Amino acid sequence: MPPNGGGAEPPHAVCRHCGAPLHAEHVEARLRNAEPAVLGSGLFEADEEATESDADGHTSSAEFQLVPKKRHAKRGDDYYWQLYFDYTAEPAPGADESQPSAASTAYPGSYNGNGNGNGNGSQHVDLAITDTVPLTMFAESEMAPAQDQDAQQPGAEGGSPPPTSAGNYNEFEYELINDPSRLAQVAEMLAQERVLGIDTETTGLDPHTCELLLLQLSTDDKVYIVDCRRLVPLALKPVLENPEILKVAQNAKFEYEMLRQQVGITLAGIFDTMLAERICTAGHGREISLKQISAKYIGAVLDKAVREAFYKTAHIGDAYLAPEQLHYAARDAFIMLPIWRLQQKELRRLKLEQIADLEFRCVAAVGDMELAGVKIDEVKWRKIIEDVGVQREAAAAELCEMLQSATMQATMFGVPSINLNSSTQLMEAFSNLGVDLPDTMESTLVKFSHPAVAKLLEYRSHEKTLSAFGENVLSLINPKTGRIHPDFNQHGADTGRFSCNRPNVQQIPATSDFRKCFIAPEGYKLVTCDYSQAELRILAELSLDPGFVSAFQSGGDLHSLTASQMFGVPLEEVQKPQRSAAKAINFGLAYGMGPGGLAPRLGVSLDEAKGLISRYFKAYPGVQQWLDKAAKDAVRLGYSVTTLGRKRFYNMPDDSLKRQNEDEWRKQIGAIERQGKNSPIQGSNADMTKLALIYIRAALKDWDARTVNTVHDEIVVEVRTDQAEEVKQIVEYEMVRAGEAILKEVPIVAEAALADYWSK
Repeated sequence: MPPNGGGAEPPHAVCRHCGAPLHAEHVEARLRNAEPAVLGSGLFEADEEATESDADGHTSSAEFQLVPKKRHAKRGDDYYWQLYFDYTAEPAPGADESQPSAASTAYPGSYNGNGNGNGNGSQHVDLAITDTVPLTMFAESEMAPAQDQDAQQPGAEGGSPPPTSAGNYNEFEYELINDPSRLAQVAEMLAQERVLGIDTETTGLDPHTCELLLLQLSTDDKVYIVDCRRLVPLALKPVLENPEILKVAQNAKFEYEMLRQQVGITLAGIFDTMLAERICTAGHGREISLKQISAKYIGAVLDKAVREAFYKTAHIGDAYLAPEQLHYAARDAFIMLPIWRLQQKELRRLKLEQIADLEFRCVAAVGDMELAGVKIDEVKWRKIIEDVGVQREAAAAELCEMLQSATMQATMFGVPSINLNSSTQLMEAFSNLGVDLPDTMESTLVKFSHPAVAKLLEYRSHEKTLSAFGENVLSLINPKTGRIHPDFNQHGADTGRFSCNRPNVQQIPATSDFRKCFIAPEGYKLVTCDYSQAELRILAELSLDPGFVSAFQSGGDLHSLTASQMFGVPLEEVQKPQRSAAKAINFGLAYGMGPGGLAPRLGVSLDEAKGLISRYFKAYPGVQQWLDKAAKDAVRLGYSVTTLGRKRFYNMPDDSLKRQNEDEWRKQIGAIERQGKNSPIQGSNADMTKLALIYIRAALKDWDARTVNTVHDEIVVEVRTDQAEEVKQIVEYEMVRAGEAILKEVPIVAEAALADYWSK
């Protein structure tokens, strides 16, 4: 039942004749042999006659409208029981088998009657979010959003939120379903919907070890709550896996993982309200909880305290079915559709449809990656920790010895004692050595050239390693899968990059021995593939500087070519220091670095660093022009934008600050200008990597392979040994294909390595 990497137990399903346990493939085979109309497949067809074009020749959304086929006649209860002929759901352990079913009525006392009908409204809904011009980067056909005049309302980018209507979102009809025939009826009804709200209630957050209690699906009129302890919701599989029926969820990754791991349903057609809000407000803030989103868009006030009851009472009989808990569960699903309608307008107003589409499609790829997890060599990991501990103590002893003359207090052995984690003591000791440190932050220390400062940085590095990658990482090994399952935040940075925790694998340096502890299980290999100089290629694409673009098109060594241009020497005569300077500038400029940051990296004076940057810009004037324009545009527009349209907004300083404290105002403007240079580059890199994850997931569906990790522009795939070489080529190809969707003038290169561990 579970996808590979799973450790979940199969659902409680048995044959009603012999009592033998049934697995997902048996039940799914039975369902797939049933009539398609019941299963929700083939219910919609394209309306080709509705195609229109606007004055610019763009195909209107009418081209992509779906119209329902003629609905089949209602069937009797005998038919729905026949659909479940091969299995019946066992009652949950400890449940009362004599409890009456709820085939046609809601749980007693469980609804307020302001709903009407079965929820099959006729209002048109969008099945996907795309730009005005259909995307060409995705192979499958795109569904354009419905035209909505309200969406074209004037307003500044990232301005005031859409208007809200403070309706009473505590009054709605819902129905508890714990009868198989009723579930089959509801499945057929929901197959005719165009958009559904979805939510789940569980006993915890780990899809491998917790239990799925409730599955809630909402229409405009009603919420259907499936009691998953009594029913395996496989009758809903065709609905939930149909990409043409939009499923709206808050943090859809959780629903995706829970349903796939617990019941073998792969959610498709996703709109994530949390991701949508993150996209619309990137840089402005991170108020993306359901409580905050619902208050912003629909004026609803949510009390999330009931959630704790699901965890505390989950194992106490039917406590999770108490009226207040059912109402809480139903409400979270019910508010999805009104929020979706307003967020959709906001995405359209900000011209972020294409990025939203990319992010929503990436949810499944990220969910699969988290479910898979990665295997870790515990013995090797502990050995590295021990070695780092020894190195830390040695660095501490050497640093204390260096600071001996500047430290008054001594131990009984005559060696000065100083708290190396005390900034005050360190600054005082360094001052006595003639090194005046304004603080002991790493960004400050790297600017000083002194042996004791270098040793302090070494000590800090070891301390940081032990803190980030000590025994705490091994404690995260899942007891059921034996693997680590990092939590990837799909829009962790304001630029759109991933962030990661539990553990943060992005902190592991490419050259670290810790990487060798991430291993493939027996009979498998790891394919590690990353883009070559991705951000520099993006900078070349954005600037279109002829010399810079030509350097990549030539296929030669970029840094040597740059040094040759900067210093006016033949390529074969470029010296190592010249290449190092060119390399530092190449990468530094892509991150918005100025002379102040370059000087300590190269060990040169500030004036020398300015001179090197001046030489660089003479060699590549187009790069300077683009960087200057990107900085000014960030201030002028209040946002930066990637080639695909991702926006990173800025909180602009008020004009009053300029009058009150011009230095502070200039400081804030300068920070925005630096971010304005980097955000389009880093954001485009994030777009490229997410697109690659989507492509790779689709390309590997028929192989014994799965994505298990990603760090910035690097993707790691676990593959069976006998398929490793072919999958390696597939991964390289799909990453290049994703890059070519963004880079048109500059060639993209993806380089893969095959090993038993996570290689560089």
